[in-house]
Amino acid sequence: MKLKPILYLAILIGIYSCKNITKNKPSLNGVWNTIGYGKQFIITDSIVTIYDIYERGCSFNSQLTKELFDNKYNITKLTIDSLTLRSGFTDYGSIRVNSKASICGENSKSADPLTNFDALWNTFSEYYPSFKLRGIVWQESKEKYRSKLDSQSTDLELYTTLSEMISELNDEHVSIDIPEVLNNEADEAYKSDKLRESVIKLINTKYVDSLKIYNGGIINWGIISSRIGYIQINDFENLANYSIDQELSVNEFWKKYSEKASKSKNYRKDNLNGVKELMPQILQDIKYTKSCIIDVRFNGGGFDEVGLEVLSYFSDRKTIAFSKKAKFKNGFTQSQTIYVEPNDQMYNGNIYILTSFQTASAAEIFVLASQNLPSITTIGSNTMGILSDILTKKLPNGWTYGLSSEIYESADGNNYERNGIPADIDLNYEKNSADFYNNLLLSLKKEDLAIEKVIEINTEKTAPNN
Repeated sequence: MKLKPILYLAILIGIYSCKNITKNKPSLNGVWNTIGYGKQFIITDSIVTIYDIYERGCSFNSQLTKELFDNKYNITKLTIDSLTLRSGFTDYGSIRVNSKASICGENSKSADPLTNFDALWNTFSEYYPSFKLRGIVWQESKEKYRSKLDSQSTDLELYTTLSEMISELNDEHVSIDIPEVLNNEADEAYKSDKLRESVIKLINTKYVDSLKIYNGGIINWGIISSRIGYIQINDFENLANYSIDQELSVNEFWKKYSEKASKSKNYRKDNLNGVKELMPQILQDIKYTKSCIIDVRFNGGGFDEVGLEVLSYFSDRKTIAFSKKAKFKNGFTQSQTIYVEPNDQMYNGNIYILTSFQTASAAEIFVLASQNLPSITTIGSNTMGILSDILTKKLPNGWTYGLSSEIYESADGNNYERNGIPADIDLNYEKNSADFYNNLLLSLKKEDLAIEKVIEINTEKTAPNN
C-alpha cells in the first residue's frame, strides 16, 4: 500500500518569522517550534536543521538546504513571533523560540534503549489523537512494554518491543521502519501486490473499451457499455508527466521515472501538474457518456491535493471537502476547512465511486471530499479508516517511525478514522487484502459486481416506461 510520502512530513519546515514593528524585513533565521506536530526548526541562511521534540527530550531528524526549503514550501503569514507555512492545501503554524534552553542540540542522539522507548512513547502520548477510538490506554502500554527493556537490551529486543506496542493500535498509518541490520525478511506485500496487478489487468481486459494507460497503469480509462465512462485511479502519487515513453516495459518506465523524480525540485507539485495535464484529455475521451465510474478500490494513497484536483472536474460549485486538525497539548490545533473548487471543464453525468477496504489514506480523502458533490454514489465497502497524514519522526538512535496525528472530519462533522467511510451500496468486500483480491479474481470469471451494479442502474434509468 502506498502511503503518503515522507516528504509530506517535512511540511513544518517552513517556519519563518515576523512582522517587524520597525517595518524592517523580518529575518527567517532563528529557532521555531511548530504548533502541533512536534517539530523544531533551526534556520540559517543556508541550512534548515530539523528536530523532533517531545516531553523532556528531542531527537535529531534531518537537515535541508535553504534552497530545497524555498522550492517546496510557501510561507503564507509572517509576524515577529509566528509563522504559517503551507504545504499542499494545509497550513502549519509555528512560534519563535527565544530561550537557548529550549533549543535541541547535543542531547538529541542516544543509543540507550530506554531513552528511545521513552522518546516514542512520549511522542505518541502528545501527538496521537485516537487512543480512545482504538480502545488503547496508553499508560498501560508503557507499563506493559517498558519493563521488557533495560540499558543492555539489544536492537532486536528494542525493535520487537516497540513494534508490538504500536501494533496494538491497529492503525496502518503507524509504523516503525526495520533497521537495516535487522531487515533480512522478504517483502510480505509482494504476494498481495501481484494479486492486485492481476485484478486490475482482468477488469480492464474484460470491461474497458478503447483503454488508455498513463504512467504504467497508475491511471487507466476508457468506455464501458458505450454509455459509461471508466476512470481507474490506482494511486494518487507517481503521476508526474516526465515525458517518458508510455510504451516502455514497466521496469524500464519506472527506472526512468525514478531518475527524473529524484532530480525534481518539487515532486509533489509535479504530481499535481501531471493530473492537471491529464484530466482534460480523459474528459474529452468520455464526454459523450451519461455516467462515469471512478474506481479507487485499489488505491492506497498519495497526495491529498491530487484527489481534490480530480474532483474539481466533477463539481459545478465550491463545496466543503472536509476539515482537519492536529493533536496539540490537551486539545487540537485550529481546525482548517478545505474546499473542492470547480474547474472550468466539468463532467455533467452521474458519478459512481467504487471503494474497498484497500481504499486508503489520500484515496479516502478523495471519497470524503466527494460527499458534498452532486450526483455521486459510492459502491463497494467501507474504506480502510486511516485518513490522517503520516507524521514522520526519528528516534534518538536514528530509527524512523510514523504516526497519525490528525483528525479529518466530513462537512457534517463525522470522523471516519478507524471505521472507514461506508459505501452507499455495500457489497461486503473482505477486509484482508489477499482475501479481497482472491475473491475478486474468482468473481471476475463471471463478473465484477460493482461495475455490473452501475450498468444495472444505468439500464434501469434508460429503460422505456411500460
